[in-house]
Amino acid sequence: MILRTSPRPAVRSVPGPFRPAALCAAALLASCATAGTAGAPSADVAAFSADGPYEVRTYVDFPDVPEFLAGTIYYPVDAPGAIGGVAIAPGFTEEQRHISWWGPRLASHGYAVVVLDTNDRRERPDARADALMAGVRLLRDEGERRGGALFGRIDSDRMAVMGHSMGGGGALLAAHDHSDEIRAAIPFTPWEPESTLAGVRAPTLILAGEADGIAEVAEHSWRHFTLIPDGTPKVYLEVAGGDHYIADTTRGTDLGTMGSYALAWLRLYVDGDERYREFLFGKRSADDAAKFSRYVAEP
Repeated sequence: MILRTSPRPAVRSVPGPFRPAALCAAALLASCATAGTAGAPSADVAAFSADGPYEVRTYVDFPDVPEFLAGTIYYPVDAPGAIGGVAIAPGFTEEQRHISWWGPRLASHGYAVVVLDTNDRRERPDARADALMAGVRLLRDEGERRGGALFGRIDSDRMAVMGHSMGGGGALLAAHDHSDEIRAAIPFTPWEPESTLAGVRAPTLILAGEADGIAEVAEHSWRHFTLIPDGTPKVYLEVAGGDHYIADTTRGTDLGTMGSYALAWLRLYVDGDERYREFLFGKRSADDAAKFSRYVAEP
């Protein structure tokens, strides 16, 4: 059952750090709104390191989803046109609050996002994969639910999954089993020791921590990257000295960089904006190169 915090949709403007960035960020983002033109200005990617130009609201009251316990949907109030969606799952014993920063960050740049709580905080990656795909289908359904905040606003073809630790393992398994339903996967410090990942066809960005002592990269993130089939676009980004919590709400130390790369990935593969290809597959800037112990890109 979905936990209800109110008998009807609790819609609110998000305060504090969840508010959109200054109007100058809107100007920066507006310059990248048209897909297919070459050369995304570096300022556009820089804008991804903070909340974007759109006002973000949330709600928690939606039809029951058996595959997960609860969730918060974040969405941009004033983004034009149909928008893509992202489902995000937490890690082992975690709750959505541990990764909740992703909701307003992505929504303020133009995506509908569901950050979920699993039915059991000790669920394995396969159950988290099911929860993520249920989250994707929920967002599609919300686009068709009359009277809902997202009615008529969801592009059902533009979907992605993300997750931390076992939730990241779930994102990989979702891409393995359901690449026909999603356009991208972004696991961060994923934990998944068993699957061959031979079925992953959705472009996959792996965010890893060099010093991860929980999901050691040799057994998890790097192994996952090497298992993803040739021909599937993929990037392995390893943060120098990074631990298991590089993209965690309170423990992440460089959320700006994590957000920038994730948003560029969504822009390229969910939205089809080719201007971000060079940023992801070209040469690293000196600043970014200094942050990463490894950056391996296979377009």
